[in-house]
Amino acid sequence: IGGGALFGLTKSLNLEWPNVLCRTIDLAPALNQKVAANKIIQELHDADQSLTESSYDEQGNRFTLATQLSKALHQESLSAPINSESVFLVTGGARGVTADCVKTMATTFKSSFILVGRSKLMEEPTWSLGITDGVELKRKAMEELKAKGEKPLPRAVGSMCNKVLAQREIKANLEFIHQQGAKAFYLSADVTDAESLKNAVSSVLSKTGPVTGIIHGAGRLADKLIENKTPGDFDAVYDVKVKGLLAAAAAVDIHKIKQVVLFSSVAGFYGNVGQSDYAMANEVLNRAAYLFKKNHPDIHVVSINWGAWDAGMVSPGLKKIFEAHGVSLVPSEEGPVAMLDQLSTQLESQVQVILGGTLPLAKADTKGALQTHTMWRNLEEAENPFLQHHMIQGNAVLPIIHASNWMAQAAVDFYPGFSLHKVKEAKLYKGIVFDGSEAKVYGLKMQELEKSEEKVVVKITIFSDSGAKLPLNHYGAEVCLLAKLPDTPILPLPDVNNRPLAVPDASIIYKDGTLFHGTDFQGVKQIIQLNEKGVLLLCEHPGVKVERQGQFPVKAVNAFLTDIMYQSLLVWVRRFKDCASLPLRTEWVEVYDALPFGKPFYVALEVVQVDDFGMEADITAFDALTGKMYLKSHRAGVTMSRDLQW
Repeated sequence: IGGGALFGLTKSLNLEWPNVLCRTIDLAPALNQKVAANKIIQELHDADQSLTESSYDEQGNRFTLATQLSKALHQESLSAPINSESVFLVTGGARGVTADCVKTMATTFKSSFILVGRSKLMEEPTWSLGITDGVELKRKAMEELKAKGEKPLPRAVGSMCNKVLAQREIKANLEFIHQQGAKAFYLSADVTDAESLKNAVSSVLSKTGPVTGIIHGAGRLADKLIENKTPGDFDAVYDVKVKGLLAAAAAVDIHKIKQVVLFSSVAGFYGNVGQSDYAMANEVLNRAAYLFKKNHPDIHVVSINWGAWDAGMVSPGLKKIFEAHGVSLVPSEEGPVAMLDQLSTQLESQVQVILGGTLPLAKADTKGALQTHTMWRNLEEAENPFLQHHMIQGNAVLPIIHASNWMAQAAVDFYPGFSLHKVKEAKLYKGIVFDGSEAKVYGLKMQELEKSEEKVVVKITIFSDSGAKLPLNHYGAEVCLLAKLPDTPILPLPDVNNRPLAVPDASIIYKDGTLFHGTDFQGVKQIIQLNEKGVLLLCEHPGVKVERQGQFPVKAVNAFLTDIMYQSLLVWVRRFKDCASLPLRTEWVEVYDALPFGKPFYVALEVVQVDDFGMEADITAFDALTGKMYLKSHRAGVTMSRDLQW
């Protein structure tokens, strides 16, 4: 499991070193060596600067981890096989956020808890007795130091006060647990010393009975950039998490264990500046959870990747930094409840979860001179099954929307920390038709026009080698990225109640020659309005399977649903010009969010200009329930021809 630390390391380095490609590659042991070498070389040439980890199975299939939002369950439907007979060994559980979780468990389950901490439980010194005011406590500490002939230095005063407050917190937490009808036994032990911890735990087993659960919540911080860290810093942070877990597992009879809860951190999943050692340790916990579950499938195992709490190790200064980056903190009263929910049988399949807000992600370094970058891609029809649903005259044709998505996503991937805002002057020069004469390798030239901490603008051209002196250009666009997107416009919803549909059966447009699109692109459900001024469509698509999306997975833009949005142009031209048409260019597109599968949205087209050879229109896609704007295309143009046949 120690290899998992490398993932936490590269994620943190990716944030600390924005000019360096930092990535961990996990190769299946059975993967052919030559194939493995080629995969590593491909990773080195990957232009996606935001990706920090990838893996390959025995067949060479590529994977990476991604979060998936899980809907909260109703608490009244949750249940856990924990009761007053349950006994938990809890590291770091006498103070802080772990103690808050234990107190909630005590209230709910009335269990027994063996709490292990660094502090020794002692009687409070006489100089601090009865003093609760913080200022007065410091004053008394200063007087005590002076009485001993020592200088009342701020560090010494702070240390004395912190020890007093720690003792009070431990005793108050123990008293609270007992008041709930639960039992608590406090042990002062070094969790990194397996033998010492085992002996300490053994001393109370006669009172508690065998341990049935482990909660590993111990942790330390020593935040510094990696070049400033010392071996001592690393050991202090890493050992308490990793050696502490191994020591806790060795201190119990594993055959009696029913629950294992590991307190990991989003710093492990995302990495964090100054926390390379902490990220490494927490990623080991995440990997350990999967391994533990594999070896002990009957045990409920979960590694909770906590977001930052508004208590515990988050100082007021750190809170301000989080707030500046828009990072939400885990409320102290909600965190313990979320932890209890995670112990329910309904969620026992979730081995790794993120609870709370994420951390700031990596951001591209925009200093220095403007540059031009070239990226290469092998484009194969067989690798993109959706092309079989975009056939013209018997040949698969790459939709211009997918080409635009290719250019936009390349920019988003190359400049992490920036979001897609506009695509300008999207043009079709020579489309990619898979008729046997197409190129196998395509280049993407990205020329920086402007870059700062707030904005990046690049001019992009997709081209191939035609055998001539000059490359053959296929598509072009100017892509604008912003560090912070403007507020999303909310549009008024159209009044469609008791309104006759312009076309009673919208499915006819995919059968009568109006459109040529196959199932992956068939999303027009209703044609509400269709007149010389424009079109109003109600659209929805259940989704295109990931394996069918091929080399154009849905990320910043959903090219499949955006294509459906642009189908409004073809519908209008067929009705009022009685001919076929194809998208040719777009002046510019505002992007606020990717169109979602499985949700209804409206497409409103307003005709701007039309003649015998083409037409231009403004097109807006917005949520059918909230009015939230997804995309707005300005002066989208098509070319029209009566000779064009599908």
